Amino acid sequence: MNETQTSEPEKQTGEMESGEVNKSTTDKVIVKPDNLKSAVWRFFGFWSVGGKVVDKSKVVCKLCDAEMTYHTTTTNLRMHLMSFHPAEWKKVGEDETDGPLPKQPRLTEFYGPSKSLPAAKQEAITKKLTQFICKDMRPISIVDGVGFQEFVHEINPRYQVPSRGTVKNRIVKLYDATASTVKMAIKNKAVALTTDGWTSLANDAFVTVTAHVITEDWEMKDFVLKTGELRESHTAENVSKSIVDGLQEFGVQLESVVAVTTDNAANYVNAVEKHMKTMNLPCFAHTINLAVRKGLGVRSIENSVARLKRTAAYFNHSTTASYLLEEKQKQMEMPKRNKLINDCATRWNSTYDMISRALEQQAPVAAVIFDKKLSNLELSTSEWTQLERVKDILRPFKVSTLALSTDKYPTASAVLPMRHVLLSHLRQETDSDTAAVKEMKAKITADLNKRYPEDGDVFMFLNTASYLDPRFHCLGHLDHGRQQEVHDKVLAEITAIAAAEKSGESELPAPLEAPRKSSLSAMGDLFSQVYQQQTRAAAYDLHGELVQYEREPQLPPDADPLLWWKSTGSARYPYIAQVAKKYLTVPGTSVRSERVFSSAGNIVNKKRSALAPDHVDRLVFLANNM
Repeated sequence: MNETQTSEPEKQTGEMESGEVNKSTTDKVIVKPDNLKSAVWRFFGFWSVGGKVVDKSKVVCKLCDAEMTYHTTTTNLRMHLMSFHPAEWKKVGEDETDGPLPKQPRLTEFYGPSKSLPAAKQEAITKKLTQFICKDMRPISIVDGVGFQEFVHEINPRYQVPSRGTVKNRIVKLYDATASTVKMAIKNKAVALTTDGWTSLANDAFVTVTAHVITEDWEMKDFVLKTGELRESHTAENVSKSIVDGLQEFGVQLESVVAVTTDNAANYVNAVEKHMKTMNLPCFAHTINLAVRKGLGVRSIENSVARLKRTAAYFNHSTTASYLLEEKQKQMEMPKRNKLINDCATRWNSTYDMISRALEQQAPVAAVIFDKKLSNLELSTSEWTQLERVKDILRPFKVSTLALSTDKYPTASAVLPMRHVLLSHLRQETDSDTAAVKEMKAKITADLNKRYPEDGDVFMFLNTASYLDPRFHCLGHLDHGRQQEVHDKVLAEITAIAAAEKSGESELPAPLEAPRKSSLSAMGDLFSQVYQQQTRAAAYDLHGELVQYEREPQLPPDADPLLWWKSTGSARYPYIAQVAKKYLTVPGTSVRSERVFSSAGNIVNKKRSALAPDHVDRLVFLANNM
């Protein structure tokens, strides 16, 4: 539209723009009072008849005659132009002199900060916030963070972020509720424990206790029961008291504890055996670690590993060497361009990983050492060959450690069969075995053999667990005499269960004696013979259950024994199943307790090193049990 043209609305009201109207007319026209200066009023006005405004509460669009309520502001007028007359709205923007164009309001602006969420919704979000802090091990002070509050406001501006005090109270309530659930889960069940000690960044000592049970549905469950502070000296007596206090808190009686798996620390072994009067099982992962460390202590092998450790440390600390190694890997078109791994003194697995990675990257590593003339890091061909053989020997030990570190399947039942496999592996000799390699194998063998003496209770306990595991129930690692001992032990246990069910008592039935005919009448003698036959028949049935179980096909080592007991064994062998549930719940390693240390390290970090011990206990409990 050029400057000489005038729009229809402007023609109709042009003579009235100054506020003057033709008083002789009675037609209804649109007029804008002089005091309204905004450019928006170019397209709006009020209905006027005879020069008088009819209704100042209603404003009229000159473009479409639409009426809208007037609130003394131009917001709704602008919104009308934006929505229905964008071209004219653009002109208003070009002529506007009182600030930038308003943006279309966001939906959240209609709520307003003063309108809070419904109580149920506020509570539901606060509950999830508390769970988030506990599960992800976040500091409670996160609720005070400006960034966190802005993030929450962006999601829902009506949600009121609770204070730290509120979150602390919610954590206590969540702990109480979760603890009640755990108590119910382990009530009236055979319980196995693992325990270990650790020290926080604040130099506070703690004892952690975990519980393991098999449910009615034959599922393995584990719980972190207690992470209690140990202020006294770490004697066996004090350790046992800490463990028992944790058990009592969750209603666990010592009589229901099948066994406790610990590392080989003397104070923990004595705490379990001497003070708690309970079976102590040595952690098999720790046993393997001790045995392998013995083998790696052979002088020739130790020197090669030490040089390899210095090489890994050099490449990991020198950026120049690291970049040069990467270039050599590219030049040689290595399929895997990995950095070297350095070992940790307390974890033999890291030594195996270091050797494996060095052998994988041997060519580019040797090239960098040659280019930089680092003769002190150079390994000879014979040393590389020897390390290759060491890796082959240690590979089954690495696999065993990983296999027994699970919490989802029975592991104590696999300890002695696995030790048998490892010992068989060590007995295999090759032409490449040097004197040092042979010495290494001999040291590992000797250490493994002394850990489980055949005349000890632990040896019988673990063999019983193996017998009740359908993967190993043939007991191929034992001779016939030992197999019979295990058979007799299980028979005695299921006989006691059958007798207790019959009499309602828990004691073993008294041994039967031959009837003395001199003191019995003929009638009594007759009934006595019938009674004896019934007793023998009952004993035969239990023995037959064992014999039939022993004839079951052995499951593959990677099968789930609990699934077999659930689907087949529990119905077919009801008495053996009761004993199996007790023995198979026992873990073969204390890895579960050690994993707690990792989560505890995320909770008691540098920013929260002053956490009170009871708060540490609750947070560790919730992080592991929710």
